[in-house]
Amino acid sequence: MQAMGMNEDIKEFKKFILSHGCLIPAEWITSTDDYNHYIYHLHHYIKKQTWERDKEWFIERGIEQKLILLPIKVHEAIHNQGIRNLSDEEFKKKYGISRKELLFKR
Repeated sequence: MQAMGMNEDIKEFKKFILSHGCLIPAEWITSTDDYNHYIYHLHHYIKKQTWERDKEWFIERGIEQKLILLPIKVHEAIHNQGIRNLSDEEFKKKYGISRKELLFKR
């Protein structure tokens, strides 16, 4: 099976944007042309490969995949790719939302 591209994911999953520590619905995102890639990344709540491999497991438990539009700096911080990695407490204090709300970990 061929992996779906981001535009197909955009059609399939709910979209949100992080704004002041809240996830706001962003159904205005209809393709990758709808946001500035120099400022934002569209992030999979559940890692794409994990979702595709274990889709039935997630569905059985009522866990939904979603896409979240994030500033690049926040996206990198979620994955601890910054120059200085933040603890979970520091992350929540800085961005107003916990990593768990942005990144599924089982």
